[in-house]
Amino acid sequence: MSNTTDTPLVATRWVEIGLALFTAALGAVVMVGAVEIGIGWGDVGPEAGYFPFYIGLLLSAASVGNLILALLRTPAMSAAFVGRQAFRQVLAVFLPIVLYVIAMPFAGIYLASAVFIAWFMWRDRQRSTPYGIPIVAAISCGAALASYLIFALWFKVPLDSGVLGDLVAVAGGALR
Repeated sequence: MSNTTDTPLVATRWVEIGLALFTAALGAVVMVGAVEIGIGWGDVGPEAGYFPFYIGLLLSAASVGNLILALLRTPAMSAAFVGRQAFRQVLAVFLPIVLYVIAMPFAGIYLASAVFIAWFMWRDRQRSTPYGIPIVAAISCGAALASYLIFALWFKVPLDSGVLGDLVAVAGGALR
């Protein structure tokens, strides 16, 4: 939540304009892809791109409408969209999530999840209960173990173990 004393980082106008341009471009990409596979009416009905083309057209048209409104509504658009402090708080959660997603193909979902949970528990330990290393390790490893038990063993849907997991499996096979 933004504080009234928080320094504005970006105005609402620029966020509205950026989002309108992004969604217009997304609609254009959908339309181009639909034209490539056919948007006409064939012998048995509409071709595969018929419906996506018109959805892309509708998305682009609505985006252009939003762009025009963002350009015309001067007073409402000059308000701050987000302040610096609020944006720092968003980044404090967003950046670890990005690192978590980047780490998953290499470390696997179990190890990456354990590290991710441990990071947030360790980082926020002063704000709530002062967790020690044994509690952080037990909860983060316990969550990863629970995920393994539930998905891999009980549901028979193994989650990606990543390159490290594959190396451990190969090394384990070589030791036999």
